[in-house]
Amino acid sequence: MKILHVGSTDSAGGASRASYRLHKGLEESGVDSKMLVRRKSSDDPKVSVSGDFSVFQNILEKLTPPIERALRRWSGNPTGSMWTFGIIPSQLAAIINSTDADLVHLHWAGNGFLPVKTLSQIRKPLVWTLHDLWPILGVGHYDDAVPELNPGWLSVDWESRVGSLKKKYWGNLGITAVGPSPWVVEQLSKMNNRPGWATAVIPYGLDTSVFEPRTNLRLREELGISQDRAVLIFGALGATSDSRKGGDLLEGVLEELAHRNFEGDIIVFGDQDSAKIRSYGFRLIRLGSVCDDTRLAEIYSLGDVFLFPSREETFGQTASEALACGTPVVGFRAAGQASVFRHKEHGYQATPFSVSDMANGVEWIISEKRRGRLWQAECREFALKEYSLARYASRHYDLYEKVIRSSRA
Repeated sequence: MKILHVGSTDSAGGASRASYRLHKGLEESGVDSKMLVRRKSSDDPKVSVSGDFSVFQNILEKLTPPIERALRRWSGNPTGSMWTFGIIPSQLAAIINSTDADLVHLHWAGNGFLPVKTLSQIRKPLVWTLHDLWPILGVGHYDDAVPELNPGWLSVDWESRVGSLKKKYWGNLGITAVGPSPWVVEQLSKMNNRPGWATAVIPYGLDTSVFEPRTNLRLREELGISQDRAVLIFGALGATSDSRKGGDLLEGVLEELAHRNFEGDIIVFGDQDSAKIRSYGFRLIRLGSVCDDTRLAEIYSLGDVFLFPSREETFGQTASEALACGTPVVGFRAAGQASVFRHKEHGYQATPFSVSDMANGVEWIISEKRRGRLWQAECREFALKEYSLARYASRHYDLYEKVIRSSRA
């Protein structure tokens, strides 16, 4: 079986990390897996860059992102919410059709990487993981980014215009859409605008030999945290600039805990946004961007609680990574993240979007630990069962076989 994964990058962002992990998991299980991306960060020889296939495609790859940014700027999008228009032509379909892949697995294709019409020209069986909702919306990647009141430049209602194009070119394509959570598939069903699509639910996997409980004496000493000190962990990209990530809700939780005289240290990692989180009197240790997975596992293992205040996620890989390292999660019972862990079994699912209840969850987990509850073993066992790389690859292999067999019938 030969699989070609197609996405914007091989490592930047959660969707790319999920797709690359799948690629490696399939390789380890004996599948001939390759990736085709716009921007490559790894040194993996199985990852190719689309712009290398022709001079014209290379030019298009360089021009499309700035054109997409200009369209966002001119089209009534002052907040900078992620929109993708997908109207700039591309040779991507011809490149894909020229490969010997038995099946093409599409991933995150934002910023114009996979134009709407181009997708309809791919002549191979298609599976598409819905890392966000762009495949079923118009220009928006999530509902909160959908333009409603300001049609913008030249009075073009881009959401409806691009949505109509997608319905025209994609509606009856034989695509199998994979949701990393049941919530994603529910959104597709509610939209009812892709009648020809089949669906499957496959949660993201991870390398549990890397993300595992690790001794943290050295890291505690490095960060100046005493052994008896409670530690809360938070990590996200766009924590304050992307409202879905819940940076404001995190601050609300910290403020609530401060009012309750909670004692502990807070570790925050992520991009530059993490530096903007207010501390409310807590010692807030800002680690910035952490790209090394082993280092990430050490950080997760240090925490008594992983704080996951997102309003809306299709899954929530940081939560599953924390669980694999034996750290319970406190988050809201909402969207795709609600399926990542079970309430009071591997953490605490707070009432959306009550910072008071999320603070209750933090205190409850700490009190349970002090009573002797073995959170590490419970969380680790669950992650091994649900999120191992082998199971992630196996679930997809079974799906690929089904899709390929159906395409040949």
